[in-house]
Amino acid sequence: MKNKLHTTLAALLFVLAGSAIADESLPGGGVIKGKIIDSRSREPLFGVNVFIEHTTAGAATDMNGEYEISNAPAGEIRLVSSMMGYKRVQRTVFMSLNETLRVDFELESTILEMGAVVVTGTSTPHLIADMPVRTEVIPRRLIERKQASNLAEALSFHTGIQVENNCQNCNFTQVRILGLDGKYSQILIDGDPVVSSLASVYGLEHFPEEMVDQIEIVKGGGSSLYGGGAIAGVINMITRRPVTNQVRIKYRNNLIEGKPDRHLGAVAETVFGNGNSGAYIFGSFRDRAPYDHNNDGFSQLGEIRNETMGFKWYYQPFKNTELLTSFHRIHEERRGGNKFDLPPHEADIAEWIEHWRSGGTVRWSHHPSTAFDYRLYHSFSIINRKSYFGGLGGDTDQDRLDALAFYGKTDNPLHITGFQSNLRLGNHLLTGGFQHSVDRLKDETAAETAYYLDERIINTGLFIQDNVHFGSDDQIELVAGIRADRHSEINNWILSPRINGKFALGKGITMRAAYTTGFKPPQTYDEDLHICGVEGDQRIIRNSPDLKEERSYTVTGGVEYLGYLQEIPAMLSFTAFYTRLSDSFTERFVSKQDVTELWERVNSGGASVKGIELDLGIRPFIAFEARAGMTLQESLFDDFQEDFETCHFLKTPDLTGNIRLFYSAGEKIDLYLHGQYLGKAKIPHEIPVEGQEDPLLLLKESDVFLQADVGMTIQLPLNQGINTKIHIGLKNLFNAYQKDLDFGRDRDPGYVYGPTLPRTVHLGIETAF
Repeated sequence: MKNKLHTTLAALLFVLAGSAIADESLPGGGVIKGKIIDSRSREPLFGVNVFIEHTTAGAATDMNGEYEISNAPAGEIRLVSSMMGYKRVQRTVFMSLNETLRVDFELESTILEMGAVVVTGTSTPHLIADMPVRTEVIPRRLIERKQASNLAEALSFHTGIQVENNCQNCNFTQVRILGLDGKYSQILIDGDPVVSSLASVYGLEHFPEEMVDQIEIVKGGGSSLYGGGAIAGVINMITRRPVTNQVRIKYRNNLIEGKPDRHLGAVAETVFGNGNSGAYIFGSFRDRAPYDHNNDGFSQLGEIRNETMGFKWYYQPFKNTELLTSFHRIHEERRGGNKFDLPPHEADIAEWIEHWRSGGTVRWSHHPSTAFDYRLYHSFSIINRKSYFGGLGGDTDQDRLDALAFYGKTDNPLHITGFQSNLRLGNHLLTGGFQHSVDRLKDETAAETAYYLDERIINTGLFIQDNVHFGSDDQIELVAGIRADRHSEINNWILSPRINGKFALGKGITMRAAYTTGFKPPQTYDEDLHICGVEGDQRIIRNSPDLKEERSYTVTGGVEYLGYLQEIPAMLSFTAFYTRLSDSFTERFVSKQDVTELWERVNSGGASVKGIELDLGIRPFIAFEARAGMTLQESLFDDFQEDFETCHFLKTPDLTGNIRLFYSAGEKIDLYLHGQYLGKAKIPHEIPVEGQEDPLLLLKESDVFLQADVGMTIQLPLNQGINTKIHIGLKNLFNAYQKDLDFGRDRDPGYVYGPTLPRTVHLGIETAF
């Protein structure tokens, strides 16, 4: 209680000091308002971002294309108007004290990612082309073109990102950034790290597309802002903010060789009165039948049933203030193995997991002056889980009793409280704050009470950052910051510094370089804590008493062109990266009792990942856009991995690539093609040997995979005010799927690689009014 009181008093003092400094630094502001339209259609554009450069002051247009920025600073300012898929427009205006100024814009269509406003790299809003921290974005329109049903599918076909299925039974997915395992990436919801180590195991498929408005990706260490876990990078899922009055209903069905995967979703949003309040409500239902690719009676894709509902609401009670709340409730049941008509404990092999997740946030934001703003927030995630990892070992009564021992129950409440403020002093934008999290994990299994787990992890982080710009035209921008974390499992403070730089060379050419750091604290629960053995053994992992945090540093450098070639929108980006990982976590076998194995997590040597990324895009005419990218990398452990006699990262291709083509064939028909290339990778394989307790360990080289998704969207001419679209397509057109799957009960469930779906027919319909 005493520590919380001190933290609260410190936040209040920070607010008062910041307000006092800001009030002395800049005179009071005026109001800027205006209207924004499409330069071709002359129609108003809603959702356009209008902001004052190098500040956090801005607004978004309403349904009529109108915007208003209050408390704008007096003097000469640069006003920027931008929207996803449109060329940004910048105006220099002079504001007098308490003046009301009208500034209108006309925006011209361009490449999809141009014009995006992102926040993840610095925790303050920047136009993506101006962001000193290289940030990649997956906008809402691209998510819709992919016909994604959830976060995992939305992340597909992106340079340097690999989404993979890691278990044939439970189908837990992970996302690799720059070749590193999913446990090294941190998933944020609206900038808050509320996806715990338990939630991240299946969380990529938990969150439906109805929740997602935009995804921002920052590669490399991100612990200087977001704390532990951000070693490979950060994935920030931005939820939708209500901007219009609309209802959308969507139904889609993916037929996997006749097996349905149905998704039904609905959203409603409204903005009240003069725009000082708005609400967004969503709901979705998913039902997937189990799929057996090799007809051995055991599933490659398990059964899933997911129901989600939630809302987001904001209210602006006073000028320059906002109260925002959001909430979601997810219930998912998934099961893999065989004999789906029987209870899990009567199957030969079953992995059954039932999740209830409640999550949300309450956030207060305030701009007391033209140069100072702050926000206070509390976010939470509460997970209750039931599980079964095991199977029936025989036909006797004792075998049936033994099979009951594999049921488990897990509770994981996570609470995060934080404060952040931004203060503009001349050409500096100072950001500082703190974050306090309490993550409790209680895990029980009927197999052995000695392996019960009841942990309470507490972490407090303090961070500060300076974003400074200088030069004759502000062409040089630096971001330097540091975060100090006090973790309950670590004796000393953990320091995570970083520095990022951007140099605008002119004519659309920008150079960026960065040195970033990350750390991963000791944790007990990750994707390893589920059925791992080829014969249904249950693995229990505990931390060594002297376990240290994993540390990393990443060095990146690159050049980007974002502009026009003879009036043709184009982009080209080249990035080189190097990540050094030290004190890597590994597991050491301790003992085995019956079919329950006890392992200990310990520190081992290090590892390094280095490579290059190339992205390019072009829009030669209004109706057609092409994007492509590739990643070439080398990922090596320092020490020889004895089990599989290699230093290479497992399941990590050295070469990956992607391509996206979009063509609008008139006003009613859109065509798309998405392609992905996966190069060869080292794949571990455990094969049971009759009469021998330990399996045979083999290391195989995977095939090369070329996956292509094609589709078409048709807009139907219905009544005025009702828009209906039909979606038709094929996922994995060439049926690029693993050919050497294991058979039967004793298969290795982890021996799975390549595209996550075989050839799949996609059908959908969407109505908005």
